[in-house]
Amino acid sequence: MEPAEEILKEKLSKRVLSNKTTREGMLACLIVTMMKYLSAKGMNSSEDEVRRKIYDYAGEAFRSIKVDFEFPNLEDLKRVKSLIEDKIGAASIKENAPEIFNEHERICSILFSKYEG
Repeated sequence: MEPAEEILKEKLSKRVLSNKTTREGMLACLIVTMMKYLSAKGMNSSEDEVRRKIYDYAGEAFRSIKVDFEFPNLEDLKRVKSLIEDKIGAASIKENAPEIFNEHERICSILFSKYEG
């Protein structure tokens, strides 16, 4: 599987994103954020492990708001992002590593601004 950093870079290079590419970029951003935070805390997890966890949380989030994983709109993606952030403890990331959290927010904002369904 392609590394999350590469997926993210590819999505950010596009001018316009569909719902699926926005979703993939957002999930890649969550993976990258989590990897950076774990690394900063001296905890090593494999990207595959983090990816599985993020995708499990995403599946739960999409089901909880009753939206198909394949066809989310922008508001659905923002709600899912928030639900996943709750699961991964984004409040702790924001408090303990604000530079990592701020970068995550900046990248997600860029991805969402490119959304054209």
